[in-house]
Amino acid sequence: MIAITPTHKVRLDEIKKKLALIGSRESSFISIELLYYETLSISRSYGDSILDNSLLANLKQLEVDQYKSTKAYYKKSSQREIAIKKFITRLRSILSTAR
Repeated sequence: MIAITPTHKVRLDEIKKKLALIGSRESSFISIELLYYETLSISRSYGDSILDNSLLANLKQLEVDQYKSTKAYYKKSSQREIAIKKFITRLRSILSTAR
């Protein structure tokens, strides 16, 4: 179990709030990706071991479960937006549990 610094806690809360404001539109996915990678970067500052770093482990699992589906080809943008919404929801829940 890692202890996240107060500075990082504040930033993770800001990211969580931004994700809620951005929405799941296909056109805003780049902003969502940047926030995801920033979260990943913050988690890696506590070590690269997924055994010791639960935040990193959760983010890696999110990548396998949800992130790859946002990159898939869809015939309709609404289908991709559903995948993006699922990704955002899961990321926000991970950020909520990061303490």
